Amino acid sequence: MALGQQRGPSTERRKVVRKLSYCMVFVLVLITTAWGAVDALAQPIECSSKADQVTAVTNPAGHVINTNFQSGNPNLQQLLSTTIKSAGRGCVIAHLSGLARITDNYVVFQVRVDGVVMHGHQLTGLGNPDTPVVIVSIDATNGTSPSGDPLDDEQFIDPTKVAAFNFFAEVDTGMHTVEVFAAAGSGIASGNEPRVSSLVLTLEYR
Repeated sequence: MALGQQRGPSTERRKVVRKLSYCMVFVLVLITTAWGAVDALAQPIECSSKADQVTAVTNPAGHVINTNFQSGNPNLQQLLSTTIKSAGRGCVIAHLSGLARITDNYVVFQVRVDGVVMHGHQLTGLGNPDTPVVIVSIDATNGTSPSGDPLDDEQFIDPTKVAAFNFFAEVDTGMHTVEVFAAAGSGIASGNEPRVSSLVLTLEYR
């Protein structure tokens, strides 16, 4: 064999290098695809249209929460419901506000249009099954504050918290039903159920 031939890479070595190159290309394609999928999931959701109609609904009597979010079946109860008539395809903006008296860690809310959860909710990992909601929770649990004072005073026992959220969805022309649901934490004591008061749902739409 000539000297020049001895210095060149062998046939087996070229095969190995070629296989490694293919593997690297394949891995790069997978990484690129994965990043693209993650980026697609992370894209913001938008809705733009005029909204010159307004509908609002409330119940002055308030609401007693008797549904357990973590183990109830169903794990949400309806608090408010109304219908709207959209003059054209466009956005529905929902403003929800109220006072939630929490007796066991948290209270959750959910707003739906025609049975579909509106944008603005998230999965918490608390529901069974996991359900997209917004959560209002207590500030502290049993124990002591950083100053050493016990957390058993009035503001930490069954606190009343302000709840205020915004949601949106895109709807077609015609009639639509908008509903507000809620539930409480894992334990509801009879006679000391959580309550929601001054709950107002305000809708802006086309």
